[in-house]
Amino acid sequence: MNTKPEIDFANLPWPVGTITHAIFDIDGTLTDESSLVSDATIAALRHLDAAGVPITLATGRILHGGANLVERAGIHAWVIAAGGGVVWNGKDIVSTHYMEREQYDAVSQLAARTGLVPFYFDELDFYADLEALAATGTLEVNENASEGRGMRPLEDLDTTKLTKISLAAQDPAQVAELLPEIVEQFPGTVQSHANFVDIPVTGVTKWEGIEKALAVRGLKPETAMGVGDSDNDIAWLKEIGYPIAAPIASAGVLHVCRWQLPKVEDSVARLIEAKLARDNDGDI
Repeated sequence: MNTKPEIDFANLPWPVGTITHAIFDIDGTLTDESSLVSDATIAALRHLDAAGVPITLATGRILHGGANLVERAGIHAWVIAAGGGVVWNGKDIVSTHYMEREQYDAVSQLAARTGLVPFYFDELDFYADLEALAATGTLEVNENASEGRGMRPLEDLDTTKLTKISLAAQDPAQVAELLPEIVEQFPGTVQSHANFVDIPVTGVTKWEGIEKALAVRGLKPETAMGVGDSDNDIAWLKEIGYPIAAPIASAGVLHVCRWQLPKVEDSVARLIEAKLARDNDGDI
């Protein structure tokens, strides 16, 4: 079993002043099991921003799912959305990667053959056969993750503007059984929920967007504290200086992280508050 030292909030394992900025995944890291962000976590993000610590949010959500969180928290942050397919600087979309028709057709054929229910992402929205997706039990959790932006019907979809496709099933066992086949056909696929997988644009990862967001702001990966939980976080966690696994994290994430957060409520909020309190005290 791959285990890492557990973070002790009263005795953080790095020198004061070492960390200059923070990167967070959202779902499974900042959220609960229903993809909702707690008041304590929002308050902690506000405190981090008020302390002048630059924040980057990297998510598989649609952009609104990250951008609206930034707006609700009243913070300054860049958002990497759709697993790296969209980069937003707090005001404008500065980078977008669209899926080639060949990949879209291949994913669609896979969905039809396996009975998995596809839902599709563009820069701002996501789309599905709403009745079919509701039958898998994943419609509500995805709409929670969108921060109030509802799923749109398939007839509104422009397949030339896709930034990601997810495939859902009612039975998690079906997803687990098909995952190796899907990953083999579409490298970069991750299981982001027990009932669905995410297929990004070929060759695109969260790290590509994060790297751009850091470079523009003059931030160095080696001075970043970051927290993630699933395999789509591996590409960026392994590039930063202080990678931390969420309380529940994949084996791949644990492998590349130096520490893991304890299984306590609002663990990321407690991490942020502990960092800020120690910085203010000036303890070494």
